[in-house]
Amino acid sequence: MSCEKIPWEEIDKYKDFNVTSVPLMAIADHLGQVCKDANDRYMLCRNDSGADPRQCLREGQLVTNCTKMFMDKVYKECKMPFARYTTCLDLNTRRHQFCRTTQIEFDKCLLEKTGISREFTWFQDKQVPYHQTWPEAFKEFKSDFINVLKH
Repeated sequence: MSCEKIPWEEIDKYKDFNVTSVPLMAIADHLGQVCKDANDRYMLCRNDSGADPRQCLREGQLVTNCTKMFMDKVYKECKMPFARYTTCLDLNTRRHQFCRTTQIEFDKCLLEKTGISREFTWFQDKQVPYHQTWPEAFKEFKSDFINVLKH
């Protein structure tokens, strides 16, 4: 698929998520768990399409939407611990080792209110059958994503 085949209106629908790197760094491990399937499916699409991200705009939007929903949940449930942790990271040039106290407070809040801990299983730990096609993978992802939304 070339750029000429994608109307500008279609591309314009997929806005970036306007957030700095500090909040994303602060929630990276948690976000990796919550949006793991969306990220995996996006990368699968990129791999299937020859690494052309234009063919995976919709899957990329699912990643962005998952991130937005999780950030909203973090703001709603753990706003002050999150603010303290991100402020600490920002003031300490994003070095986590100087922010362990606020990190522990934030992690505890997320665990208590959402049940999400900082533990993370990497993509390589999940065996994706090499013969799985993109439509099959998307069907599996869709059912997993619906379960994530219920939480």
